[in-house]
Amino acid sequence: MKIINSVLIAGILWLTQSLMAGTLVQASSADNARLIVNRSADFGVEESINLAVDGVPVAVLGFNQNYNAALPPGKHVVSITANPKTSPDQSPNQIPLNAESGKTYTFTAAWTDSERASLVEQ
Repeated sequence: MKIINSVLIAGILWLTQSLMAGTLVQASSADNARLIVNRSADFGVEESINLAVDGVPVAVLGFNQNYNAALPPGKHVVSITANPKTSPDQSPNQIPLNAESGKTYTFTAAWTDSERASLVEQ
């Protein structure tokens, strides 16, 4: 009986925390910026783009895909790498971004160099 009560209490606490977290996210979403990363039409059919924000992977963009998500205000680093890697020591192309509430930041991932994909601000 003690195990059932413990599981029930843990479930109620988890549900309460989940509902509270969802309410906080919904309440603050209007204060966010928006990040859009498009994939250039001529990027390549067999290549994909690994997209990260602040070092955290957020998307892998394949052919004809883009990324569109809320971004909290503040300083961020948006970075991409190509997949497969074009060179063994490929480092991410990084763009610093100081996001402001209500603004949209749009970039296009393109080949600006034969071995390095870059983010181009629109």
